[in-house]
Amino acid sequence: MLDIIAASACGILSGMGVGSGGLFMIYLLLVRDVPQLTAQGLNLLFFLCSAGASLPVSLKKHRPSVRTLVFLCVFGVVGAYLGTRLGGALDARILKKGFGVLIAASGAVGLVGVKKKKT
Repeated sequence: MLDIIAASACGILSGMGVGSGGLFMIYLLLVRDVPQLTAQGLNLLFFLCSAGASLPVSLKKHRPSVRTLVFLCVFGVVGAYLGTRLGGALDARILKKGFGVLIAASGAVGLVGVKKKKT
């Protein structure tokens, strides 16, 4: 039941624009004690479901160019492949520490905020 509550809360936060994938990873690693690579895979699956649910609304609001979509898809697949190979070659402790640094940096940027230039 706790898993359903955690996933639902992360899904709701995701719909509000919060980086809930990081929250879900933290839940999996700290509360459920899931191994790093398994947690990453579950997080990606969670992200795909969240992104798929929000895609129609996003496409209705913003029409990206086909060229941009192809570019992102090609480099996304290449990056996923290379990341998988690298993740499998690294020690889990290094992955956990690196992920912690990225989450902390992301949180710091979110707290401080980025000011946009007026055009």
